[in-house]
Amino acid sequence: MNHEQEELEDWRAAMVSDLEGSDTRLATTALLALTYDDPDRRAVEVILLRQISPEADDQVRALAVTCMGHIGRIHQAVSADVVDCLEGLLDDPILGGRAEDALDDIRSFVRGASDL
Repeated sequence: MNHEQEELEDWRAAMVSDLEGSDTRLATTALLALTYDDPDRRAVEVILLRQISPEADDQVRALAVTCMGHIGRIHQAVSADVVDCLEGLLDDPILGGRAEDALDDIRSFVRGASDL
């Protein structure tokens, strides 16, 4: 592993640590940083999918859903796991609207996703 990769791994680990803490402000800041600054889309998707857990803070859960749409916009790609998760949330009374918005972003920015 080269120095840049090592720094990225250390930074990502610090962001995940913030997500696992009890400070919602730090957790949401970490989610946004990962979404916008981490070049490894798949690693970020795994982290976002973990934040959808019912045990997670409601603000963190909601932001994780929104960030899934941002991932589609930024990288012009998302995994099938993200799409499946978002589709599964459409009927959720709290997250359904955000899931629909995220799917709209994916439809707009991910090639081949317009028929979702």
